Amino acid sequence: MTVAPQQQRLIDAMSGTWLGELRSYPSPWDPAGGLAIGRTQARAALGGAIVVSDYAEERDGFVSFRGHGVYSWDVLHSCYRMYWFDSVQPSPLLLPATGHWLSDELVFEVATDVAQHRYTYKFLEPGYYIFRIDLQRAGQPWQTFAQGDYVRQG
Repeated sequence: MTVAPQQQRLIDAMSGTWLGELRSYPSPWDPAGGLAIGRTQARAALGGAIVVSDYAEERDGFVSFRGHGVYSWDVLHSCYRMYWFDSVQPSPLLLPATGHWLSDELVFEVATDVAQHRYTYKFLEPGYYIFRIDLQRAGQPWQTFAQGDYVRQG
């Protein structure tokens, strides 16, 4: 299987073990907000056709949140796709987020019945990125839900 250059860029940027600190801001899903330690394991799968990631967030010594992501390059639509499953939404949203590179940022967006969601991975240098989740409810400005800094381990 030949891996498209766009998919290889995704694999190179996201693969590895990542550790960082995430700040969540008060929201309906996390009324108090706060700091957490985030750990991600990401790897290429299916011969490089997708990147899969497993995420665990720890607060006060306990895992408080888990997520699983599937990322790929959509050749037919010339965009990236992200499917996300987590422990907050027992019924996963099966709509993919659509993404594009904007310089050093990989930005995904998806609209749900709750809000417009934007997930930004800003790769500042190899082995380091800033992750941000922004939400926009109907008629409201964009608000940052969470932001964290992650470093590739090993």
